[in-house]
Amino acid sequence: MNRIGGTRHGWLVPLLALGTLLVFGGTGYWLITVVQERSLGVVLLGGIPIWWHVVLGLALGALISAGAWFLISRPFMHAVRYKYASLIGPLMSSVVLQIAVSVCAGVGEELFFRGALQYWMGIPLTALVFVSLHGYLDPRDPRVSVYGIYLVGVMVGLGWIADRVGLLAPIVAHTFIDVFLLHRLVKDWRAHRP
Repeated sequence: MNRIGGTRHGWLVPLLALGTLLVFGGTGYWLITVVQERSLGVVLLGGIPIWWHVVLGLALGALISAGAWFLISRPFMHAVRYKYASLIGPLMSSVVLQIAVSVCAGVGEELFFRGALQYWMGIPLTALVFVSLHGYLDPRDPRVSVYGIYLVGVMVGLGWIADRVGLLAPIVAHTFIDVFLLHRLVKDWRAHRP
């Protein structure tokens, strides 16, 4: 039995993460450099030193993660947190896997959405599409939608940063957010599993 992801099908999560990086990231790269004919270096760095992007991305990621966890830790969000903890916990119990998934999503999704699509769709629409595709704007579940509305605001902010500063800071922030939230949800799952 393969235990990489904590389940019998542990290979599926790393494969999906790699797919996110290659498909979304590769498509984003191609759209930016070939179709839009923009420099990837300029899109990523915007003329600002890498260390500045890393510091800004980590600071934003920590602030956004704290806000997200504060929101999903409220009593009215218990069912939502339990649902996602139960889904993620068994699949991503390894910290290494949590980090790998987060890096793949941070790089792949940011290149595609904020790097490529935002160029055509603008910041608000890209944020709305991104959050909707993740299933967080669900009219059947108002609690999930509350979290989705928070995320739309976050993605508008990251879109603005990408537009003004460069894409690397949002990539770092997105990666940090995912690492933090995945780790907290797995920890929550471990604390409450039978």
